[in-house]
Amino acid sequence: MSDETQDNGGSGFGWFLVGLGIGAALGVLYAPQAGTDTRETLAESARERAEFLKQKSREAAAQVNTYVDAGKDHFGDYVERGKQAVATGRSQVEDYVDRGRKVVAKHASKVTAAVDAGKSAYTATTAPVDEQV
Repeated sequence: MSDETQDNGGSGFGWFLVGLGIGAALGVLYAPQAGTDTRETLAESARERAEFLKQKSREAAAQVNTYVDAGKDHFGDYVERGKQAVATGRSQVEDYVDRGRKVVAKHASKVTAAVDAGKSAYTATTAPVDEQV
């Protein structure tokens, strides 16, 4: 069995070499252009593709700039809305603080009078007996 395997392997490699030679010969015979023409065609194609890529990158950059400008506008709008909300909130807080001060001022005199009355009552009830009479 090993003899058959060696024969098939050797003959297979030989056929590979024969096929390689035939393929190379046919490629040379049926080549549509000479080597220099092919290189020039490939170089021209590469230049065209490079120009195409440059153009597409310029278009993409312009589109990105458009998106960035629109984003800046939206961001500016959001910042302005935020400033307005802060100003509204600040004015409401100031209004509530003023109302609170007015309520405290209104009731301060009542609280002072109640404290004074409490002091008087305490003094009257804790005074020595001979002072009460």
